[in-house]
Amino acid sequence: MFYTYRAICAKKSRWIDQSPKSMQKASIYYHSALSINLLLLMSMGISMSAKAQQSNPVFMEAPAVASKWIAPQVATELTAEVMITAHSPAQPIAAFIKEWDAPLESGKHAYTQGRMAVEVRPADSAVSYGLNWRYDYMMRFNQETANLYWQYKNSQIPNKDQVYPIYLEAKHNERIGANIGFTQQIIPNWQLSAYANFWKGLHALEGDAVGTLTSQAALEGKTIRNIDRLNSIKTDLNYYYDEPALGEEDLNWYPDKPAGYGYSVDIKLAGQVTDKTALMIRGYDVLGRMHWQDMPSTEYILDYDVNRRPNNETRGQLDTNNIIQTLPWRVEGSLTHQLTNKWQLGTHAQANDIETLYQLSAGYQLDNASLPMPIVITGLIEPQTQALGLAIDSKYGGVKFLTDDIDAEKAKRSEISLYGRYSW
Repeated sequence: MFYTYRAICAKKSRWIDQSPKSMQKASIYYHSALSINLLLLMSMGISMSAKAQQSNPVFMEAPAVASKWIAPQVATELTAEVMITAHSPAQPIAAFIKEWDAPLESGKHAYTQGRMAVEVRPADSAVSYGLNWRYDYMMRFNQETANLYWQYKNSQIPNKDQVYPIYLEAKHNERIGANIGFTQQIIPNWQLSAYANFWKGLHALEGDAVGTLTSQAALEGKTIRNIDRLNSIKTDLNYYYDEPALGEEDLNWYPDKPAGYGYSVDIKLAGQVTDKTALMIRGYDVLGRMHWQDMPSTEYILDYDVNRRPNNETRGQLDTNNIIQTLPWRVEGSLTHQLTNKWQLGTHAQANDIETLYQLSAGYQLDNASLPMPIVITGLIEPQTQALGLAIDSKYGGVKFLTDDIDAEKAKRSEISLYGRYSW
């Protein structure tokens, strides 16, 4: 499949034969297009421990006593947040964004999601408005595909007959937009907020590849090209994109960047379960859609057999269509309990299209006379990924950092965020 990605580029109803050199070049185009924004985001997030985070409600909205934040709005409030979260079980995140250049262990997916937001809520108003930026990059694959790609990148395709079932599905979207929100108290100590988001698309790529590849035995120790290690490959690839990812520009086929506009809904529910227990749930990009006009799309078929060279079928079709892209949803929730005046315990969960993770927390409130305001320091653990984290929270701002390895080059799970709140 990865061989297909780098091999097949053709104009509509045109048959081509490509060299291994051009195939390798196309591979570089493909992964660069998918990962350049990811690399920029993660370089901001992993290396700077005060940069970003998920808006986990217990930290973002209810750092000490949740009921405080259910009170009516009495002043104009400005809130800003930045968040980056990533999980790459098959590879360290740093290696994954560098084209899977480390040994594979386990895992069938990888993703990174980010957001930035600025929101204003006027005094004594149920309506708020703001500006947003969001980034979603998600990839599903089977273990055989991951192993095949790593072996190819490191010139280690097995020196024996081996069949690889190929499966990969990728989804990418980056967008900016504005929103308007409405908050209503539904029952005492419970608030429901809804936000309508309106988006302008910046980048998009979505598609899949499915097929099989069979390697052939070669003499041990013999220097041989990767293409000569193949016995056969049959793969179908379908994808659409805002910028060529497989070298289509080398065929003088470089379409105008498509225009993309969309919408989504965010929902937040916050309230007190008991006097000491608070619940918050927030959903992002519910029912989200992006409408792309004249989006380039490509359908490729690679049918290669060593016994049929050079008469192999490599077919490609390029086209433009109006595309409706479904935005990945995300849900975050927390349940916190005020154990004593100082101690707070919590459970937290976050879910997206491909994975659900949960965290446990214990927080302690510092409110001695030397501090200008109470501060809650919270420790976190994410059992599924064995990641540990620390959050510092106050009425006016906070920061959270979570990772499974303090060495950014080894981390497979990373999340970092920053938020601030100002009232006047």
